[in-house]
Amino acid sequence: MKLAPLLALTFLALSTSCASTVVAVQDRAVRDELETLEWRPAQAADLVGHWRVKRIGGPAAAVLLDVSYWMDDSGRFSGAALFAGPPPTYEVLSGEWSLAEGGALQLGADAEPAVAEVAGAYLRIRGTEGALVLERAVIE
Repeated sequence: MKLAPLLALTFLALSTSCASTVVAVQDRAVRDELETLEWRPAQAADLVGHWRVKRIGGPAAAVLLDVSYWMDDSGRFSGAALFAGPPPTYEVLSGEWSLAEGGALQLGADAEPAVAEVAGAYLRIRGTEGALVLERAVIE
């Protein structure tokens, strides 16, 4: 019988390639890349450029669907926020921004100050109504 040696060979190949592996507890969970970043207070030069929303958190998440900002080095900004509807509608924002010591960001004269922090290509803005994590947009 030629079938028996073939079955034995198949069993041997499967038993050596399917070794049991134990994954450590800390490696089993899904890791959120944004939670592992080392955030620092933003400086004015960090804010210049185009930013697109990566995450919306807190109470703001109930009303905001999308956010985009452009900030220039002269202290001007322009942005758009998509508010939940029905129907969803965009509001355009523009004005002047300023940044105080420790990352206190003021986006427009009427806005409440927020805390601006950066980590790599990310900008986090935290205020009383929630937090935005924005990612630097690259336009090529």
